[in-house]
Amino acid sequence: MIYKLRTSKETMKIFEELGTSQGLQPFALSKIAIALSIRFGSLSDEDFSADTEGLELNRQTIFGEYEGLFKALLAMEKKAPLSDEDFFPTLVKAHLDRGAKLLKNESRYGMHFYANILTLDHHI
Repeated sequence: MIYKLRTSKETMKIFEELGTSQGLQPFALSKIAIALSIRFGSLSDEDFSADTEGLELNRQTIFGEYEGLFKALLAMEKKAPLSDEDFFPTLVKAHLDRGAKLLKNESRYGMHFYANILTLDHHI
């Protein structure tokens, strides 16, 4: 079983910027990023091609006690059961890197970052 993954360099930069400006740590940013990516829909082949030169994160840091919930959400999104190898690090890294880009885009929409994240569905 694999316990660590490395994000892309871009994800590392995004997490550093948001960590500084919003006071959020990678454990919180990773959950938000993955949730945004799942909300965005299915992954494309490009989402799996990101580099591995960023932050090293372990499973516990990313999910905490919510690993089962995230695995279920990803299985629902794929409409198929997931093996542990498919789930972590493959799908998690792809969703984490894509979600970080989505999170960066959301942070650009105004000064009220938290309110914007909490009300995303209201703005569609």
